[in-house]
Amino acid sequence: MKIGIIGAGEVGLTYARPWAAAGHEVVLCDLKPSAAAAAFAAQAGSDICTSVADIAPSCDVLVSCVFGTVSLSVAEQALAHMAKDALYVDMTTADPALIRTAAQRAAEFDVSYVDVAILGAIALTHEKTNLLGAGTGIERALTLFAFAGAPLKPVEHGAAGDAAALKILRSVFTKGLEALTIECFMAAEKQGVSDKLHDALSDIDQASLRDFLGALIRTHVLHAPRRLKEVEEAERQLRAADMPVAVLPGVRDLFQRTTDQIAANPIDVATPTLPQAFEWLFKVNEVSR
Repeated sequence: MKIGIIGAGEVGLTYARPWAAAGHEVVLCDLKPSAAAAAFAAQAGSDICTSVADIAPSCDVLVSCVFGTVSLSVAEQALAHMAKDALYVDMTTADPALIRTAAQRAAEFDVSYVDVAILGAIALTHEKTNLLGAGTGIERALTLFAFAGAPLKPVEHGAAGDAAALKILRSVFTKGLEALTIECFMAAEKQGVSDKLHDALSDIDQASLRDFLGALIRTHVLHAPRRLKEVEEAERQLRAADMPVAVLPGVRDLFQRTTDQIAANPIDVATPTLPQAFEWLFKVNEVSR
């Protein structure tokens, strides 16, 4: 199999090496190749191409590892020159809407398309980094990344763009949790109760993450007013302890909005299901805009 990699940076080279080691012909395309890319090309006995149009026709697979801001223009250049039934793999950090547009272009050229989102730190775990993929080319992509020993998980019933969207949402969750953890545990450390805080949080381990998050959403639409008081008191205590407070004000604002919405239009069920909670949240947020 001939695999072309557009953008021979850290991501591109991470997968180029194991694919080459598995016996595939790997060629690179990069306008400003690094010393590492030049070394790989020399070892492979090939030149580094600088034109997408030149590399595309002869490749069974093209893997785009460029910046998200140029992902669509690169895809359009490549797709116009790719053979029918070839596979285009988008590993960029592009907006999901751009990826969906590129997938539509691919369909017009009878090219299989898959977007592959990287869910970890390539610099740390290299080709073993978890990947998430979606699109018409997902089955072929699973085989392709298996050659590299890379863990690619398909989005069930997913379309191109879904993997990128899930990566962004995952970042919202993990980075928000990271910021809240820093704020919380700095205060705990200053008060000498870090170990005890771990114990106080241990009940969260007793439920699955899905169940825990679902419970937060379902009960938020009922108990936000009471929890708002807890948030306000927590913020007051952190400020009294002269701790930096950056995350809690945003948390307080969200609870305040829900509290106001409950006062104006309370949910009409005593124990809402998750769909009912979402329906209420979307409805009251539309009204409050």
